[in-house]
Amino acid sequence: MSAIETERQSTPHQRFRESQKGAGHKHPGLDPSRSSTGVVWTTERAYEHGFLENPQEWSNLGQGAPEVEDDIPHAFHKPTNIDISVSSREYGPTAGITPLREAVANLYNAQFRANKPSKYTWENVCIVPGGRAGLLRISAVLGNAYLSFFIPDYTAYNEMLGLFKNFAAIPSPLDESDGYRIHPEKIREEVKRGVSVILTSNPRNPTGHMLKGEELKEVLDICRERCTLIMDEFYSGYNYADNCDGTTISSASYVEDVDDDNVLIIDGMTKRFRLPGWRIAWVVGPKEFIKAVGSCGSYLDGGANVPFQLASIPMLEPNFVVKEMAALQQHFKGKLDFVIQRLTSMGFKFPNLPDSTFYIWLNLTHLPEKIRTGLGFFEECLKERVIVVPGIFFDLNPSSRRDLFDSPCHHFVRLSYGPKWDRLIMGLDGIERVLRKHGAIE
Repeated sequence: MSAIETERQSTPHQRFRESQKGAGHKHPGLDPSRSSTGVVWTTERAYEHGFLENPQEWSNLGQGAPEVEDDIPHAFHKPTNIDISVSSREYGPTAGITPLREAVANLYNAQFRANKPSKYTWENVCIVPGGRAGLLRISAVLGNAYLSFFIPDYTAYNEMLGLFKNFAAIPSPLDESDGYRIHPEKIREEVKRGVSVILTSNPRNPTGHMLKGEELKEVLDICRERCTLIMDEFYSGYNYADNCDGTTISSASYVEDVDDDNVLIIDGMTKRFRLPGWRIAWVVGPKEFIKAVGSCGSYLDGGANVPFQLASIPMLEPNFVVKEMAALQQHFKGKLDFVIQRLTSMGFKFPNLPDSTFYIWLNLTHLPEKIRTGLGFFEECLKERVIVVPGIFFDLNPSSRRDLFDSPCHHFVRLSYGPKWDRLIMGLDGIERVLRKHGAIE
């Protein structure tokens, strides 16, 4: 069966095509194609199969969120009550309250800049209502520029990169055979072809690999005084390459001057502190850049919730963070090992094992035709009450220049091992049933 025939017989393929058209609606001025990210799209499809009515019967391995319960051994129990002062009822500064900005700066100085003369201050930190808001703010203050991004990467970049017209987004595919690593030479090539802004996640979503040590230092050295480097470090705590001792990876370690080096770091309470519902994140960078990012919040999002900002401050004490990250790493490394073992027993191959995040980038090319594409595999998983994310959504394609079947991500899905153990096992059991149903395993 040809690729086109396969697509015509697949409901997710057809719905994906329709979602890209952005036409045929009844409301003037509306462009529905901008309404959701890939993760939201998959969840909406799952609703049609009963996920909304009976979520307890499903395994959601698509949502990019860690387990939020207080079940992780040796991890801190999160607050269940928050003191709301009278002053916190007022509008907060769009750049965030100063005590939290100071706490973030102190954490970065303690963990990454202890022996460096240049230190971050509260003026190098902007508090934002979630990572997407931080990225949108940065995008809003960029001048005319070529912005380079890498494939595959975080799905929400796609909508962000297509929203603003003050820069041109240029894709740069990474090599699967090399574990999708961002070699310094790759960065050097981007700078040579004239890009003035580079955006990337590190550790990488969805592949689960990270750039660290001398390679990360070399990347910053190449970019210094030549381009702005935007580093999405939301998974920086999920580091399994340092014996799960609580060590966190950040490009802040290799910044020379915090006000001169054009490095913007985005992180927050969402992933490694397992508080996605709080919507507290931050951007760290040069004071001049941070001032602009803080100011534009007045017309973009209005700023982060003040009571949750106040509640975040005690959790950023440096010694506390190291202990919390050690507990996090040991727990999730155990889940990673388990998932790899289960999937390997089902016939999946992992030439480059992930060393960070809580994602598996699953290659489907060896499977029978109906489940060989990410959208086809996703459709069959829904029938077993399992949600995964088709790889096509990580092929950032802001202007929809490339066709679906030309995507290097078409034969992949992203699987999250962020959920609790029982949901994770339920999901893997469902994937095994899909493979047996289609004769991929006996």
